[in-house]
Amino acid sequence: MASVKEQLVDLAKVEGIMSAVVVSRDGFVIEGVSSNGNIDNEAVGAIISAGIGSSAVMGNELKVGTMSQLMVECERGVIVVNFLGEDAVLATVADLRANLGNVRYQVKKRATAILAAL
Repeated sequence: MASVKEQLVDLAKVEGIMSAVVVSRDGFVIEGVSSNGNIDNEAVGAIISAGIGSSAVMGNELKVGTMSQLMVECERGVIVVNFLGEDAVLATVADLRANLGNVRYQVKKRATAILAAL
């Protein structure tokens, strides 16, 4: 089985993905890679952990179930966050040229293997 690092390196090779980071629910970076070196993975970890709390509550409060993926579209890129079990999340940062359907597919496809490697 490939290590978490190897799987993130592979994910970061997908066109448009700039960073892939596995973060514990309390904000500590477990592993992360950046394809262009312009993204601070430690900052990604801190920001993601702060943002997922209220987002996770939304699904329950709106009676649509447990959140499995969060996608935030910004002016210069997209952030896709997937839960990896109860204790971690996978945060992927992509630029605007990325095919969002492919990014979501690639992240979902790899999430189980990344969780198993944790």
